[in-house]
Amino acid sequence: FVAGAGTGGTVSGAGKFLKEKNPAIKVIAGDPVGSLYTGYHRNRALGEGSPYKVEGIGGDKVPSTVWWDVIDEFRQVPDRDSMRMARRLAREEGLLVGGSTGLNVVISLQVAAEVNAAGACVVTILCDTGERYLSKIFDDDWMQENQLLEAPRLSVEQLLARRPKGAPELVSVTPAAQVRQALNLMSTWSVSQIPVVDDGQCVGGLTESTLMTRALAQPAMLDRPVREVMDPPFPVVDAAFPTDRLAPMLTRESPATLVQKDGKLIGIVSRYDLLQQLIGTR
Repeated sequence: FVAGAGTGGTVSGAGKFLKEKNPAIKVIAGDPVGSLYTGYHRNRALGEGSPYKVEGIGGDKVPSTVWWDVIDEFRQVPDRDSMRMARRLAREEGLLVGGSTGLNVVISLQVAAEVNAAGACVVTILCDTGERYLSKIFDDDWMQENQLLEAPRLSVEQLLARRPKGAPELVSVTPAAQVRQALNLMSTWSVSQIPVVDDGQCVGGLTESTLMTRALAQPAMLDRPVREVMDPPFPVVDAAFPTDRLAPMLTRESPATLVQKDGKLIGIVSRYDLLQQLIGTR
């Protein structure tokens, strides 16, 4: 018999009744990773807990309503496995349930795979409804923001489309533009890298930190053309290039990558853009 333990009433009461009918029945309690129950059941001492997302089960203190001696074993399940199982039950079985049910089913499948007896029977409880979690477990954005669901593979063009509206697709300067003009553009559009573009091709790159350091040391440089101070051109990738392959290309020396489509430069992706996508804010 498998059931999650919150206040412990279900797994303790049902477990006690079942053992009275058949002492050979094993009672297994499900517990989210981060809860203190599993450790307490093992050594009767409170350890260190951590936050978890599955609701209604587990805890950071020991309730008096759990009959610890009735329960043969506690098993912990990560949030990701519990919630993905809840989504799987909805998709494959038409059962709209929540994360604690997902946890119960994960453990039940583990136990079923371990039991080596033709007449074995594993029973669990679908203990909650997924209607309460439509904006959480069944919301891809929420799942991805909480690192519980892999984000779909994103192209650099799709990443560019997520930028705030209102800014130009690509802020650039020509080789003849003054350093002063480049710094003004960086300030106006809140960008840290600007490509130097000549006849549609990137011929050099400008980085705000480097340019400001040099201008502060030599103020006269502000009136010089950028062709005299520009760094090597930024690398260029195709619009369909996947963002998960972009990180190794973005270095301290080359902190941005240009994006082209059909031979035309359509934008620039910086380390900051990629980081925002990785942490789920873009």
